[in-house]
Amino acid sequence: MATTRRRSRKQQCLLCRWTIAFRGQTRRILIAGARKVRQIYRRIRSRRLTIIADAPRREAWQLRRLVRRTARSYAKALGVSLPNGLAIIVQRVVFDGRQVNGLLTAFEADGARRYVIQLALSVNGREVSDWELVAALRHQLSAVFADAIGKPVLSLALDLERGAPATGGGSIVELRPQPSVAANGRGQDTDPFALSRVTDYQEGEAS
Repeated sequence: MATTRRRSRKQQCLLCRWTIAFRGQTRRILIAGARKVRQIYRRIRSRRLTIIADAPRREAWQLRRLVRRTARSYAKALGVSLPNGLAIIVQRVVFDGRQVNGLLTAFEADGARRYVIQLALSVNGREVSDWELVAALRHQLSAVFADAIGKPVLSLALDLERGAPATGGGSIVELRPQPSVAANGRGQDTDPFALSRVTDYQEGEAS
């Protein structure tokens, strides 16, 4: 009986030691795994597009969705990927000596660049529409993608707001009632409603 008790005590002692060792090993594995997961998460997060919208909750959610879709679709259309660490901030106003629609800032360290795009929701008190916001974002992204696809070699602007100046194609004749005139020393009554041509303008020149 004494031998059995001693063995049982020894077995219990060994079991306790094994349990303690197993717990310690498990704890170390879990800590190392959590650290690795955090590193992977930070790495993935640094590659993700960061969007900050200074607006009420529902409006901020809509702005983030609009900005995210615009940036991803534009990058896909150009055949490039969004750069790592790109941050887009949508705020009420943007200053660069004066209020502007957008501002692009680039930071460089150890040969790597990080870009920050600021977009304004209002300019000089005027609310900016979603389409203006999208246009400003694409304009800024074009400069960001220049590192990946190269600088543009041709830029052709088209302004449909300014129409071509109108040219006079026909004569502009001014008519007015013809006054009485004297002919051969005699007064000659004329029709007061008669009209005489004063000036004839052809192609913008008097004739």
